[in-house]
Amino acid sequence: MGEKMDKVSVIIPVFNAEKTLGNTIKSIINQTYSELEVLLVNDGSTDSSLSVCRELQKSFSVIKIIDKKNGGVVSAYKEAIFAAQGRFVMFCDADDCYETDFVAEAVKRISENHCDFVSFGAKIISKNAESFVLNAAEEGFYDERAIKEKILPHCLFNKFNPKEYYSVLVYRWNKIYSKELLLKFADKLDEKCFQIEDNVFTTLAILNSTSLYIDNRSFYNYYLQEKSITKGYEQTLFEKYLYSLSVLKKITEKNLSDYNPFQFELLAFENLRIAFRRSAKSAGFLENSKIIKKIRESGFIKNVRMRDIHLFKNFLFYVLYHCRMNFLLYLAFRYL
Repeated sequence: MGEKMDKVSVIIPVFNAEKTLGNTIKSIINQTYSELEVLLVNDGSTDSSLSVCRELQKSFSVIKIIDKKNGGVVSAYKEAIFAAQGRFVMFCDADDCYETDFVAEAVKRISENHCDFVSFGAKIISKNAESFVLNAAEEGFYDERAIKEKILPHCLFNKFNPKEYYSVLVYRWNKIYSKELLLKFADKLDEKCFQIEDNVFTTLAILNSTSLYIDNRSFYNYYLQEKSITKGYEQTLFEKYLYSLSVLKKITEKNLSDYNPFQFELLAFENLRIAFRRSAKSAGFLENSKIIKKIRESGFIKNVRMRDIHLFKNFLFYVLYHCRMNFLLYLAFRYL
């Protein structure tokens, strides 16, 4: 008889994913690793996603469905973590796919290194191109001491280079975790977090780990959806974004002050610049002047200096923001 395989729970939050969910499930079901549990969390979908989930469940006995009122992606995967029966847990978004040997390679890596989680690379697929994102930290095993010395000073933000933003990639879905690790912090996940919820999740995973492994092979296919940047980024969404940053700031102040607390402001600067661009593309100057005021009131980037940043778009944001040229700031990010 062969050695008993550890069960892996794959958690898939589902919200209005009727068109893509079938392909996602196919990539999970076709894994070379067979001891799977697939948790589909229908988060109050308004399309036929729940019906699609039920049809898929009829065909594949490993599928379990959690049907809940809409509460956001954090509430969806948080509920599934507590319901998961596997020794290990992985995630997948409902419009992405696994390579067929992802689970097998992930289980092998986490088992042979006896670590809390493994972070892999990922492939980003758009309509016209493919690219890879990698962990900036060197490949290999990190014990508790190495995490403190090499990972925590750069876990929120590493440097202003898109290829090296994070020592450990921020995404939750390019990893495999022990369920034991997730249970250490799952109840601390704030369900109101918006847009940077993976930053919060991954930071808590690192903080609660005694060991981790970096493997930059890429088994996860992330499909960049062609969504118009000009659609809907009203002030209420920006307020949610600021709230999420405040959650991350509290985590930083409590846990990272001895390592590199300034990394939060660098992360906030980059993310607020991106969020402001979305806002400028979708709303008028009056709305955006209010958003600029909210950024100032937050104090999240008050200590960032020009020497700390790189890339033309960051310099442009910095100069116009600090010179209080609000209208020019708005025009620059609306039309550039």
